[in-house]
Amino acid sequence: MRVLIVYDYGGPPLPYFLPVLRARARIAVYVPRPERLDPVERALLTAGAERVLLDDGTWDRRDEQETERRVVVAAQDWQADALVCFSELYATQTAGAAEKLGLRGPGAAGAERARDKLLMRDALTAEGLTNVRYRPLRSEEDIVALMSEVGGPVLIKPRRGMSAAGIQRVDRADQAQQVFASARQSLAGFDVPADAEGAFLVEELLHGDPDLWYPVPGFSDQVCVEGLVVAGEYVPVAITDVTPKVPPLTQSGHISPTSLDVDARRRVIDTAERAVAALGLDTCGTHVELKLMPDGSCAVVEIAARYAGRTIIPETDFAHGCDLVGALADALLHGTCTTRRFDPDSEPSRAAATVYLYGSECLGTHRTPVRFGGFAVHPAELVDPTVRIAGYAERERGWVVEDRVHEQPYWLAQLHLQSTSLVELRNSVTRVRRDLRLVPEDE
Repeated sequence: MRVLIVYDYGGPPLPYFLPVLRARARIAVYVPRPERLDPVERALLTAGAERVLLDDGTWDRRDEQETERRVVVAAQDWQADALVCFSELYATQTAGAAEKLGLRGPGAAGAERARDKLLMRDALTAEGLTNVRYRPLRSEEDIVALMSEVGGPVLIKPRRGMSAAGIQRVDRADQAQQVFASARQSLAGFDVPADAEGAFLVEELLHGDPDLWYPVPGFSDQVCVEGLVVAGEYVPVAITDVTPKVPPLTQSGHISPTSLDVDARRRVIDTAERAVAALGLDTCGTHVELKLMPDGSCAVVEIAARYAGRTIIPETDFAHGCDLVGALADALLHGTCTTRRFDPDSEPSRAAATVYLYGSECLGTHRTPVRFGGFAVHPAELVDPTVRIAGYAERERGWVVEDRVHEQPYWLAQLHLQSTSLVELRNSVTRVRRDLRLVPEDE
């Protein structure tokens, strides 16, 4: 069997998913934007794949039809039996290519509904699944009109964005024009080939209530559900808890398994199942984000027809004893489901977490800009005895820390933690986020 990977930003770490796929099939990789590969990625691709196809870059990257055509050509050249793409940027083009080639995939229409947040909202609304008021955003007048309708703050979002790029909050009507301009500028400065129109939508800002949902503190009002769809059947695998966000919207970390009680887990899974069904997906990984509302319901934030990024997939695999990348490969290659459905009554014996630390929460009394000089203590001094630091990275000394509207790509440190105790893992995550403080280079 042969698999073609379409590789770019997003999804599980390359060193994690490549060996899993290589164990199941012969692997080739198509890279639409080879100029953004760093030396480590190049070395991993060269060592891990039989063939690496680097595109020549002689076309408009915003032309998705041409991108899809090039994926088709690469797949035909490799005689691929399956196409795999973990990147949000190329999910629709890969889905379209698979459909043209008669291969399994999410389906072009379903992938487009997952990629375009306005189409997603329309599909959810048609199934009675959204309590978010929204509308297409063409000018600041649309922002003001929705604010008047909902009587409070709103969010503006790129219809086809990723990693929170371009998402901004508007609190007052007189901010609308300036914030919309800032959002467009933020998206333009993010290194992604956005859609040609740069279209946005505006939607009601929802406020959840984690205290109502969780028996213990330390979580945000949002959860994620990891899973996959196999021949149209949704298979939820895990609920991932989200630690409190760094204001205004940056996700700081994730913990698995969930600390929700059994009844709350069932409500989360029920909403995720209905939401995925509304998009009409066929075969793909999924990442569902839900808001935990004060009335006990779940509101859909968004759904991706691909696996989550960062280290959420390795975290899920460790905590739940599964192999999500392998299960996706089995589904795409053979049409079979080789992973277990989430059991709300189960209590896994292992736990894992990802923690990202940002300048705005690690600066203490220091003012930006400063140059990163490390931390006052090492993270290993802040974790409980059962907690192992399975992965750690921090910025190089001298890296400039400054105020940023969109902070998510500019973390100072990232930790991947593993433990046999969910309680000690939670405590360690809280301690690391609370006590790890930046030291400027010149001190």
